[in-house]
Amino acid sequence: MSEFSPLYRKFNFLPHDEGLYHLAFTHSSYNGMAGTRHQDYERLEFLGDSIIGMVVSELCYIYHPEMAQGELSVLKAQFIRTQSEADYCKKLGLDKFIRVGVSFQGNISDSLNILEDVFESFVGAVFLDQGLDFTYKLVRKIFEEDVKNGKIHQEQNPKSLLQEFMQADHKESVTYKIIDESGLSHKKTFVAAVYFEGEELGRGTGSSKKAAETAAADDALKKMAPRGEEK
Repeated sequence: MSEFSPLYRKFNFLPHDEGLYHLAFTHSSYNGMAGTRHQDYERLEFLGDSIIGMVVSELCYIYHPEMAQGELSVLKAQFIRTQSEADYCKKLGLDKFIRVGVSFQGNISDSLNILEDVFESFVGAVFLDQGLDFTYKLVRKIFEEDVKNGKIHQEQNPKSLLQEFMQADHKESVTYKIIDESGLSHKKTFVAAVYFEGEELGRGTGSSKKAAETAAADDALKKMAPRGEEK
């Protein structure tokens, strides 16, 4: 009996290539112990990430006709960010199958990045093994009720909202830089800019570095909003 039999029963399919699932649950640290190279989940993770993004985008569009483009992007990001995908990984019991090498330090269940990666790599493996139609239905079933009942967290500050907006379609994070400061030492004014992949998205001014960064994020969000959508 295969070690992955519980998964096959849970998701109701028979594997065509079990090697894909071995890859999907193998962390790169395992290569050092096994004397292998690139025999891990990283390529499958790349594939699964795109499939999940496609399905979640469709669900957001279908179930939230009241939302404009920018709001849909923020909602989508709430479901595909690291914490959310790590939670889905544990909820589905995928974390029980992860293999790491002896060099790995820490508890797998506490490593959000690994849990996120494995969730995505499992979806990638299912896609290659079972095809698009089966994988689409599987991913849709995982997310559908949550997306249907999803709401944008209005209490989030502009920096958090901007980060989620950008990570809806990109893994990279935005960065902030203080580009100017003036005034007396006890009453300074700071100017911050926020960047993504080297491109400036917005600028803001504040009485502290944090306030300036928040203003820069707010400026970026306003510039990204389609006409007529600004609050």
